[in-house]
Amino acid sequence: MDLKPISDKGVTVHTKNIALVTGASAGIGEALSHELIAQGWVVIGLARSLEKLMMMHTQLGPSFMPIACDVSSQSDIRRVSQAILDQNLCPSLFFLNAGIAGEKSMEHPDAFAVEVHERMMAVNYFGVLAFVECFETPCLENSGAHFIVTSSVNAIFAAPTGSAYCASKAAISKAFESLSLRYFERNLKFSSIYTGPIATDGLKGQWPFTWKPEKMAKYMCKFSASKKSRGYPSRFYFIICHVLRALPDRVVMRILKKI
Repeated sequence: MDLKPISDKGVTVHTKNIALVTGASAGIGEALSHELIAQGWVVIGLARSLEKLMMMHTQLGPSFMPIACDVSSQSDIRRVSQAILDQNLCPSLFFLNAGIAGEKSMEHPDAFAVEVHERMMAVNYFGVLAFVECFETPCLENSGAHFIVTSSVNAIFAAPTGSAYCASKAAISKAFESLSLRYFERNLKFSSIYTGPIATDGLKGQWPFTWKPEKMAKYMCKFSASKKSRGYPSRFYFIICHVLRALPDRVVMRILKKI
């Protein structure tokens, strides 16, 4: 795997204004890559599909550095992270966006399986924190960084067939909340963005106030400059989830059956 800057002229990429985006080959991650490059960033794009990443590199040019990485594997994350650092590249902005979501996160309504939780946590929780572990010290020594995780309003309200997904998003959000306090007034920032439904291939059904990935990408890039620890792009779903959480279960189920 060659992680040297991709350029016909062999120009070295500066260590500042480098963003690392996981899940970069589709959905929010792909839109983020486009938006960041439009704003002058160099993007290290990670995803399992190198073929799709290379197509994006052809489109976006040398500012997009494609790297295949399976975020469900901590050993693969460590390998890729070390390879990036070995090229004297240290991102200052991390969009830890890869995760199991949408239709793939739904559980069987009549059969509970711990394996589903293990698979979900491997990607949505440990697959995020592994990047923090790998880059914590280098970023502290390199003038700092901002780690942003794509969470969900389902971290607030847990749907009936989404116990694993909701738990993973709540867990990573709380972990980042703690890390934000741990590194308060130091040069590491940790933030969670609680997204509502996004119009990606994994979203099924018709949901009001659904955002396109491009709109979410613009919000997330703007949010990254604010240094806030929590972001709620959809006030509608933020309010709805808090209301549902406060209602008795019998009322909640009546509402959900009508959706």
